[in-house]
Amino acid sequence: MQIHLVAKDRLEAEGIRWIVESHLSGSVMTTFASLEEYIQQVDKNSPDLLLLDMDGWTSENNRLEEQLQQANFRWIGISSERIFQTAYRGLRFHAEDVLFRPFSPTDLIKQIQQVRYQLRNAQRQHAMKVSSELTGDSIDYADLFFLERERAESMTMAAFLPKHSSMLPLIYDELQRFPFTKQHQFFALTDFILCVHETQDKVFFQEEYRTFLGQWKERVGEPLAIVYHESAAVQSIKETFEQTKQRTEEIFFEGYDIILSNNQQVYWLPMDPFLTPLEQREWIEMLETRDVKRIRHWVEKEFLTYQRPYPDPEMVRIRMTSVLAQIRRYMKSYQLQTDEWESAYYAVFQQIVQSPIIYEMVQDLLAFTIRLFSDETANVHLRNGEQSLVEKTRALIEANYWDAGWGLANCAEALRINKSTLSRRFAAESDQPFRVVLHRVRIEEAKRLLQETDLSLEEISRLVGYVHQSYFSAKFKQIENCTPFAYRMR
Repeated sequence: MQIHLVAKDRLEAEGIRWIVESHLSGSVMTTFASLEEYIQQVDKNSPDLLLLDMDGWTSENNRLEEQLQQANFRWIGISSERIFQTAYRGLRFHAEDVLFRPFSPTDLIKQIQQVRYQLRNAQRQHAMKVSSELTGDSIDYADLFFLERERAESMTMAAFLPKHSSMLPLIYDELQRFPFTKQHQFFALTDFILCVHETQDKVFFQEEYRTFLGQWKERVGEPLAIVYHESAAVQSIKETFEQTKQRTEEIFFEGYDIILSNNQQVYWLPMDPFLTPLEQREWIEMLETRDVKRIRHWVEKEFLTYQRPYPDPEMVRIRMTSVLAQIRRYMKSYQLQTDEWESAYYAVFQQIVQSPIIYEMVQDLLAFTIRLFSDETANVHLRNGEQSLVEKTRALIEANYWDAGWGLANCAEALRINKSTLSRRFAAESDQPFRVVLHRVRIEEAKRLLQETDLSLEEISRLVGYVHQSYFSAKFKQIENCTPFAYRMR
């Protein structure tokens, strides 16, 4: 890959050269100290990629602009000026990206890898186009995404799906070198590499898939799944691709290092992603008693026993965040909101949102919960007499706000104190009456549900402890100065 670099700083240029040539085998970089020097030879040798310091670019560089506007010319901008004009110029002249100083070597290598990836794929597509002129039956990207073309023969599509997208270029290279014996085509996509085969001799190329997976594990060792799907008798290329893509989502439940095949159309089993009031109460009890065995059993039974037809993975993620919300309330009750715990909590949340497989989400959630139970701060707060009356009362409110029948009398009974005494002392020490705090906790949870879910107002009012929606709406308006509907529309 021929790369030209225009950089006025010699040390920066040498550093970029070392990074690129040491990380990308086969890459050769030529450096230029100024735009003028580069423009003088621009007609003699056009590179595969230009790295351009945009800070020296003026409106008089017409020759440069002519080159950048040429079809298929690829370039990446480098700049110290994070301003609109720089970004606009990058967009106008179709830059692959603009890296603003200081940028990391990883970002630079990633962008160059993508360009190399595109170049190799373009070469591959050109070769297939030449071949299609002879065979007349080649597939291209348009067939996958928006055309409704059908093929006379049935076909099989196989998705080579890594756990880490950074492995895609390596998988593509390995597939190019693998000696498939039948006619095939490869397509580089965002999440996987797609291989299209004719369906003839399908048992034979299934064996080739197993051989490829075994070699990949031996050479690279990174997680990889192969998901293949056969086209129906009368089906467009696009429909076959969409069904193959949907089938890759089952890796969320199945995991990696497998070959997955099931020609039945994928459909997701409906499920309610939110915890019921009874499940919320069960979680409050398990957390308060620190029952690790019971928590582990609940989580593993809930999330690791799914069978086909599976629920929608996104609904499963939402359900797991509902569990995490209960753990969050436990943290608040026992004042476990240090920077360290907040960072750990956020890491678990990100894992739930982004992890490609459910098993990892479950393991991280359980590990985080068990670590919480070992925190000395929580142990101190659990000892009788070491929390103030206000802290104990607030903790009970946080744990029971969802129960419409729970109130001052229940709280006093739990604290083994006279109801009138609790009411008087709590109001004096917190400057707010018990009922006001209870309503505020309920309304805060209602605000979260209004923003994060599409639940009806009636359902939300029930979940936060109000029997009648009209009363809920009245209290919400009293506290927030707007109706629940108006708050949701903000």
